[in-house]
Amino acid sequence: MLEDMATAYILKKGNIFQIRAYKNAATAVEHSTVEVKDLWEAGRLDQIPNVGEGLQQYLDELFKTGKVKHWEEVKNGIPEQVFEFTEISGVGPKTAFKLAQLGVEDIEDLKDKLRSGELIKKGFSQKVAEKLLPAIEQMSFVKSGRMLLPYAFNQAQKVIDYVKKSAFVEKIEALGSLRRMVATIGDLDFAVTSNNIQQTIEHIINLPDSQVVKEGETQVTLSTSSGLNLDFIITKPESFGSLLQHYTGSKAHNIHLRKVAEKKGLSLSEHGIREAKNQKPKVFKTATEKEFYHLLGMDVPPPEIREDTGEIEAALAHKLPDLVKQEDIKGDLHIHDNFPIETGRDLGLNSIEEIAEQAKILGYLYVGVADHTPSISNHTNKEMVALVKTRTRLVEQYNSSHISVRVLNLLEVDILPDGRLSVPEEALKLLDFAIVSVHSGHWMDKENMTKRIIKALESPYVKVLGHPTGRLLNQRESYEVDWNEVFKFAAKNNKALEINSSPDRLDLPDILVRQAKEKGVKFVINTDSHEINSMEIMRFGVAVARRG
Repeated sequence: MLEDMATAYILKKGNIFQIRAYKNAATAVEHSTVEVKDLWEAGRLDQIPNVGEGLQQYLDELFKTGKVKHWEEVKNGIPEQVFEFTEISGVGPKTAFKLAQLGVEDIEDLKDKLRSGELIKKGFSQKVAEKLLPAIEQMSFVKSGRMLLPYAFNQAQKVIDYVKKSAFVEKIEALGSLRRMVATIGDLDFAVTSNNIQQTIEHIINLPDSQVVKEGETQVTLSTSSGLNLDFIITKPESFGSLLQHYTGSKAHNIHLRKVAEKKGLSLSEHGIREAKNQKPKVFKTATEKEFYHLLGMDVPPPEIREDTGEIEAALAHKLPDLVKQEDIKGDLHIHDNFPIETGRDLGLNSIEEIAEQAKILGYLYVGVADHTPSISNHTNKEMVALVKTRTRLVEQYNSSHISVRVLNLLEVDILPDGRLSVPEEALKLLDFAIVSVHSGHWMDKENMTKRIIKALESPYVKVLGHPTGRLLNQRESYEVDWNEVFKFAAKNNKALEINSSPDRLDLPDILVRQAKEKGVKFVINTDSHEINSMEIMRFGVAVARRG
């Protein structure tokens, strides 16, 4: 909605301050790990950076009435499909408006007219048209029905906090894909242990903003006003371990685990471990997962790696890997600050000083400010170098007067379609190093995209490939790349691949992390934060690394 308002002001030639205000607010909302409506309900809209009193009043009106009179007035006269078209990678407001003027009604109609060549016959740019169809095909405009991990994590934490208020509840844990920290989550499932199951159920069914879908002796299903399905399984403390293990999954992990149990003459269920062959089989109840796995002669595999990818064999051999932990993280090398570097992309919201102070609070030793590069279409090479020099002096001035957190002078540099970098070498020389990322041309074929990335990594000033696959969860698929070639080059030339913690990226994906690790590739876990509050999403990048 906020991005739509920026689009509307651009098309109606609103002043630059109005456009910038909505763009900055949209960026802040996009990078927030808390839903705006939740903040509104709590009376905390003022905690969203760049959302001033005026915008807060509009949001209040939106949530109270379902619309904003002023926004409707500004958008009046702009075809509704314009706002849909701007969701396509590479389509700005003017191009979107042009498509509407040419009679394109929606995304499906756009695909048809592109395939038939009708738009080109009407004067639409052939060069742009060639890029549009692949961009559309990569996007998922149909809701997947799955939540992004950080959102699901935060929603689950609210539920957990409520359930813990009951004096009858001893423990509660999230289950399933959320406990395994998968990138997208369906329903939210919980295991609860209590010595008074009925009282606990009565407490659960009174969860605010929810209604009971199903209620049994030990299970409850709720549906929230925001559309979430919540499943609760309540058990006695002595059976909590087997329940937790069973419903954490994954399915493949549990199938393999049952085969291990069968060889030992045992059978497994959520109720415990049972002797399989005796006429009066003994049931071993387990209060903890440690007890459960130890009965099978195993160490406890961390939930993140329970995907039947070798963790069971490692647990049996007592050779589980020592996975990275949150406390191992000593810095964040991809944060955008608010230095006016005149980029064509979104600026950060905070100063270098504010970023460093937040890094100190998080216990970091270093932090990297990595702005997008100056707009290549609006600056000469000389102007770009001058901007980078100015930003470099600011970093040096900070470091000369502060010792607790070192600020590294970085840039997130665009990889152009031919593999060149979007800033001159003279600017790159000023940096501690550069992060390179693909931000356009996602439609390229595998061979050319692979060459493009490797050419960019050949620069001696480049140390990191940012959000490597370019995916946007629930929105855009990864581009096609020969990852085997990229991994081999990265390992040989000491280039790191980023694990980007942004909620809609979590990129490099865990499967590719595993493959890259086998090739000897190094990784750097970053947040790509555009405001300091989102620096705390590091835990989700750590989860990806652990799963890999």
